[in-house]
Amino acid sequence: MADTPFGPLAPSRTPLLSDRQGFDRRWFAANLQEVFAPTRLDELAASVGAAIARHGRAVKVASGRHCYENFVYNTTTRAVVDLSALNQAGYDRERQLFFVDAGCENWTAYRSLLNGYGKTLPAGSCYSVGAGGHITGGGYGLLSRLHGLTVDHLQAVDIVLWDSQRGEAQLRHVSMQSADADERDLFWALCGAGGGNFGVIARYYFASLPDAPSYATLWTLAWNWQHVQLPAFHSLLAEYADLMLTLPDHIFTLLKLSHTANGQLGLVVQIASPAGMGWSDHCARAERDLEGLKKRFEPIAPSTALVKPLGGHIGRMHSVPASQEAQHLTYLEALQTLNGSGPNQFGKYKSAYMKKAFPTDQVEAIYNWLHVVPESLQASAMAQSLLQVDSYGGAINRIATDATAVPQRSSIMKLQYQTYWNNDSAPGESGRSPYSGQEKAHLAWINGMYRDVYAAYGGTPDPARDPDGVVDGCYFNYPDIALGTHADGNVNHALWLYFLANYRQRPRNLVAIKRRWDPNNIFHHAQSLPVH
Repeated sequence: MADTPFGPLAPSRTPLLSDRQGFDRRWFAANLQEVFAPTRLDELAASVGAAIARHGRAVKVASGRHCYENFVYNTTTRAVVDLSALNQAGYDRERQLFFVDAGCENWTAYRSLLNGYGKTLPAGSCYSVGAGGHITGGGYGLLSRLHGLTVDHLQAVDIVLWDSQRGEAQLRHVSMQSADADERDLFWALCGAGGGNFGVIARYYFASLPDAPSYATLWTLAWNWQHVQLPAFHSLLAEYADLMLTLPDHIFTLLKLSHTANGQLGLVVQIASPAGMGWSDHCARAERDLEGLKKRFEPIAPSTALVKPLGGHIGRMHSVPASQEAQHLTYLEALQTLNGSGPNQFGKYKSAYMKKAFPTDQVEAIYNWLHVVPESLQASAMAQSLLQVDSYGGAINRIATDATAVPQRSSIMKLQYQTYWNNDSAPGESGRSPYSGQEKAHLAWINGMYRDVYAAYGGTPDPARDPDGVVDGCYFNYPDIALGTHADGNVNHALWLYFLANYRQRPRNLVAIKRRWDPNNIFHHAQSLPVH
């Protein structure tokens, strides 16, 4: 292993076939030439520096490979810095801070913090999502109503930046306590907007973390589509939105509005135990909570046992057969059960935040599109397509809109539109006939649905065009190139939807911070922050 002015250089290697493909099988880096895979933090700066020296701006960074768009795995990528070997989580006694390495997948971070310290992160449920992109984009998950976003707990980061004047990569420790005001601004930007924009995050630090629940109860309420006509659908969405206004912080819900091809739609609930509560008391409280939920939804349509998965990437609880009874589990078991990584497939996603209940036109558009089957597809091909409506608010909304780069701090629901498909195409060949027609059909369906739902605001959930204050933009960690890109000249619209006034308008804003720390735009992608 050679030393460089930036530290020891981890040897690079020729790409393997698996290095070229993202978790989403749509994304493939056909022209990838070199992979840098540092195994220690002190190797990262040299690896980044060597990659940029050899490949210029054609360098990308990967941790869990779960990006929803081809920001990493595309035909322009020549080198990848793979962080997967930087995968420790624990407690740094010298800094007296908890830490999570950027290459940690969620499951590694959860198990290490839980088993070693009784702590957890309010982060996502998908096992194999990497901390590198997930946390810096906000880090939202099933405990966020109880404990806020993961970035709300973030204290500091180690990040490799590119010094354009010296032409070198530098590892810096930046935090909210940094003596330099520019570093404090950078840390603020990394709390929600760091993915592919400023540098390569190596490690996240937390002064304190939430105590992990001892127990969690999981429950699914399912309805057959044949019993949910449009009036009942209106009632279901209205009741769910009303529930959000009074939902206790320890309860998290997922309303899965699956396509009618699935046959069913349903509500998934997680109830976390408070610190110190015993098993029997938790079970009794959870059963009371669930009885209240049953009573709320009983008048809308008759419920039934789940007979098939509810669509999307779903865990063991939502497979068949399923019981209508609650599952009372340890917290670790609940993490395993609600794992949402799922298999490698092809997929497309879109997002929206909502501050109020669904207007009538949105309800009707959602209902109509959940009945649409593209002409070129069989109905069964739509069985995994859905709109998932997550509960939001709680502790998330007790943070100021400009306290982090994530501005959505008054929403009650967070929406994720999803469609999935699969085929037997060879890696990198899915864009060719006959597979390309399959992709086009799914994209036309999800993009058409989205445009119709938000037609009143110009086709996106744009709060600037919403006098009634219903919508509040989109989630940066669910990127969607249909919102706008640098290539189509509409990236400002996309970045406005993600970051609202934090993008350009406020005195502390993301464009100014990008210009300060990456003036040559070394770290960039189709929706990255512009320098000007």
